[in-house]
Amino acid sequence: MALLQAGFPDPSLALEWLAVPAFAMLTVLSAGRAAAFGRDVRRELTRPDQVFSYFAFAAAASVLASRLTETGPHDAATTSAVAALTLAAVLAWSSITGVVVFLLAVRPGLRPAIKGVDGTWQLWVVGTQSAAIAATSAYAEGDVPARLAAVAALVAWSAGAVLYSAVTVLVLPQLGRAGLTPEDAFAPYWVTMGAASITVLAATQILPAAAAAGLAGAGHVLTGAALVFWSVATAGIPVLTTIGLGRRLRRHEPPRFRRELWMIVFPAGMYATASMRLGAAAELPPVRDIGLVAVWPAAAAWALVVAGMAIAPFSPPPAPRRYPWRWRRRPGR
Repeated sequence: MALLQAGFPDPSLALEWLAVPAFAMLTVLSAGRAAAFGRDVRRELTRPDQVFSYFAFAAAASVLASRLTETGPHDAATTSAVAALTLAAVLAWSSITGVVVFLLAVRPGLRPAIKGVDGTWQLWVVGTQSAAIAATSAYAEGDVPARLAAVAALVAWSAGAVLYSAVTVLVLPQLGRAGLTPEDAFAPYWVTMGAASITVLAATQILPAAAAAGLAGAGHVLTGAALVFWSVATAGIPVLTTIGLGRRLRRHEPPRFRRELWMIVFPAGMYATASMRLGAAAELPPVRDIGLVAVWPAAAAWALVVAGMAIAPFSPPPAPRRYPWRWRRRPGR
């Protein structure tokens, strides 16, 4: 999406050709895993430290649907694919949200898990804003009327904005301590920036439906709120970069591929796309220019992570980590 907005349709199309079969493969494998290991999946859905990762499916389906709507004249296959992806995104978001609400409201024994909140909780925000984007995709394809799409998208967007504020209050204390433990995963905290960025993107994609529905006032509010969330995402980049680099210097081991590194690639691409969309919608050329520049770090991050994933099976296992500065309990104490 970022490359397409920056005026590079051919590389964007190449990535689309890669994304479509990858999404299909991951969907089939996930369905097979759920069928073969249903007990493990149910256990994951009852654990607050794992259930939020399932919102990534809603985000993937929604973003892929948005990319397909940007592709020239649509044939019947493309229209059907967009409709299926949109429906999948909405159903996945609503189902997993129901599970999360059940966990937090009905099972008091799991509430202490809030103390262990990390950046993956922001995937709830990402999934919610993905539902808003799915509603705008349905409007763009002519599947639903403008007013219905605008109202549904506004409700989802507002819920996502409130969720972002609530989850960020819980995440910030953890982010302040994230750099103190080198073995803990830091990449998920980038989702905090990505959640703010997708909130900006969702707001800009609601604007056409809101205008067609005669909701001009809502459009002005969305534009102002999008500028606030864009400022939050922009301010988070140097903070996350500084903490991440400082933590990298303390690891005392060569860089290697980690699955959670994809949680940096998605926010990077989302920030570039959201900046360009917001700059065009709000008629702010500097914001759009920042997005144009941000495309290239995002593309470089994607290429590095793909390369790391490709060579990971052939890389030697990491050496045991030793941190001599840690205090160790003496025997007998």
